[in-house]
Amino acid sequence: MRALALLAGGSLALLLATAACDGARKPPFLPEASPSATAEATPTAAATPTKATPASLDSFRTFAQQIEAAVRGQDAEFFLGIAKSSTIVCPSEFESRCGGQPDGTQIQGVWFGRWRSEGSLLTSDEMRATITAYLNSLADPALHAIGRREGAGLVGQVSFFAVVVSSEQPVNSTYVFEFVPSGVDWRFASVMEAPVLAEEWLFGECGDCYDQWERWEGNP
Repeated sequence: MRALALLAGGSLALLLATAACDGARKPPFLPEASPSATAEATPTAAATPTKATPASLDSFRTFAQQIEAAVRGQDAEFFLGIAKSSTIVCPSEFESRCGGQPDGTQIQGVWFGRWRSEGSLLTSDEMRATITAYLNSLADPALHAIGRREGAGLVGQVSFFAVVVSSEQPVNSTYVFEFVPSGVDWRFASVMEAPVLAEEWLFGECGDCYDQWERWEGNP
């Protein structure tokens, strides 16, 4: 997996960027001067039904029980099964796979990045390996918190976040998984590691991260 260069002084407004021109979306970890990108549901993605309106934290809380089970079971396939594929059109200074490709080449994948840094698209195999390695590295993987933010989404008007940690060392192991509603279903849109400033996701005071946040207690 290629390394992602940290942008000095870069400010990530959220896990995911706001809309770019012509309805396209920016990469999730770089809110300014980012390339246009589109996103669409992976054709083979399996829908995970919910019983309430998907755009509410209440409905996401219900769905988060499945996220918690996947995290504790170290089940990367859960995320890949509902992944939403995104596309970057080359040229793009933010996508290394555009190197040497002719203009107009489409690069597809699922967003991965670092908090307050740039992101990149990973193929399904790369994302599977990344999530598997992360979950397997945790002595006691746990869902730490969930959150919601209006207008933050990679592919929609609202994004929902699942903050995953090792319960033994949360600050040193924070990953943030983003999900977006799709009808009555949910899609996995991106994942971000937080090697610095993890506390912004671990507590409910980061206005750039979410407008609703709650500590996960495992109850709907």
